[in-house]
Amino acid sequence: MDIHSPGTTDSDSGADNVSELHNASVDEGAALQGACAQVHLPTGAMCIKRRGHDGSCEFVAARQVDVLLAERKTAEHW
Repeated sequence: MDIHSPGTTDSDSGADNVSELHNASVDEGAALQGACAQVHLPTGAMCIKRRGHDGSCEFVAARQVDVLLAERKTAEHW
């Protein structure tokens, strides 16, 4: 495809488009339980806040996710 064809702009190509650089990853099992489940790719840590939460994610180590997610769901009555 010609990069100068109608419907494309300089901001649509390559590294100029920030959305192409963002690689979102979500743990499917935790997401099905109602968690945000966003995974921090470099560390493997996962957010245990409720899906759609306000503010920043609360990342915990992968080995702690199951226990802490269960505790959070009980405490917050998910």
